[in-house]
Amino acid sequence: MREEDKKNLEALQERFTEIKACQNRKIRGDRLDGLLTDMESAFDIPRRGHLRIEAFKIAFPDIWSLYKTITNERWT
Repeated sequence: MREEDKKNLEALQERFTEIKACQNRKIRGDRLDGLLTDMESAFDIPRRGHLRIEAFKIAFPDIWSLYKTITNERWT
């Protein structure tokens, strides 16, 4: 992973931590949706195509892990 990507991932992780502290479920949900969209754009995360998604998981496990954690947080 490039240094720029590492810094971007760290910033997104910090943003996620801040969002989790929000007590308003609607606001937290909207902000989590925005964070996922930003991750998809920043890292070109595929949203469709089983093989593309599986390849991304293997190539970028740290990014995928955060992405899935955020996705799961939306349902809590």
